[in-house]
Amino acid sequence: MRKGRGVSGPHMLLKIIEDSKIPLGEEETRLQSIKGKVERDAQLSRDDEDFLARLAERANEWQRGTKSSEATETADTMSG
Repeated sequence: MRKGRGVSGPHMLLKIIEDSKIPLGEEETRLQSIKGKVERDAQLSRDDEDFLARLAERANEWQRGTKSSEATETADTMSG
């Protein structure tokens, strides 16, 4: 059975998004709605799943950019 993977997927994506601290703007309301469904173990629509996947990818890119920026700033301040 692979049901466990389906249940943990949305939880994992939500954690990635929340941990990234990415600014969400207008998407915050929709994310909170989806989060409520995930917490109740309600079935997500395909559109909700796609939204979470896209947002998680943006969150990963955001974190990579933040880490890259921090590394650059550290190097700049130490060089001179």
